[in-house]
Amino acid sequence: MKLKVPAARRALRTTCALLTGRGLVSGSRCPVCGGRSKIVGGPVLGQDLIAAWELSPEWVSWFDEREGRHCALCAANLRSQGLARALLMAAREMSGIEQHSLRSLCADPEFRSLSVAEINGAGGLHQFLGKLPNLSYSEYGSTTRAVRSEDLLALSYADASFDLVITSDSIEHVPHTRQALREVRRILRPDGLHVFTVPVVWDRATTRQRASLVNGKPVHHLRPSYHGKTRTGVGGDWLVFYEFGSDFVGECADAGFAVRLLRDPGNQALVTFLARAN
Repeated sequence: MKLKVPAARRALRTTCALLTGRGLVSGSRCPVCGGRSKIVGGPVLGQDLIAAWELSPEWVSWFDEREGRHCALCAANLRSQGLARALLMAAREMSGIEQHSLRSLCADPEFRSLSVAEINGAGGLHQFLGKLPNLSYSEYGSTTRAVRSEDLLALSYADASFDLVITSDSIEHVPHTRQALREVRRILRPDGLHVFTVPVVWDRATTRQRASLVNGKPVHHLRPSYHGKTRTGVGGDWLVFYEFGSDFVGECADAGFAVRLLRDPGNQALVTFLARAN
């Protein structure tokens, strides 16, 4: 993968507004499916999570919007839409590809030539990423032959296998953050990108370790917290090991990445990471 630096700089300047826009205006184009869509949906955070994370009403509102507001056409929530915008930027930087939705990007011949790992389904993105010929897709704990299971602490892929690795709110569920980041760094080619999200409470300077793994069993240091459950109790129950603060960026740097943050100007919880392998 060769980075076209001048083109990347131009793309960064000209697409800044697109990549940080909230996409909340009805009739705007969804960066995932490309359709003119309404953004619909409402609160999804459960009271247990709100209490365990000690979230202020403002942060509850931001995370509710991040997770609960979604495209009426493709159902991709705002977190997934942020990932799609970051992937569009990554494609411009890597190969000078100009597309305006993930759907069209995944049909672009040059992008389709890249080697991509989607480690755990990236929300509403997999319906399009799944069409890439060089995609390696995995779900932790998968028991079906069609979908491999990959452990972020011990990925089975060879060194320098991928141009692009995508994860979506996965790393907080791994008991050793830095090891997981180093594994992703290991499987990336030089200048490869890890495009990802994790929930970060940015006005907290320090990450809190909520649990650790001892002899294969979780030991809780704070009240147990799980992601995936809605207010009605529907959803997954993945244990949260880390509640990230702003120091998480330093963790990424220590693991061998140069990090850029794509922030939403109106929602502090909507942040996408572009981490380039040093």
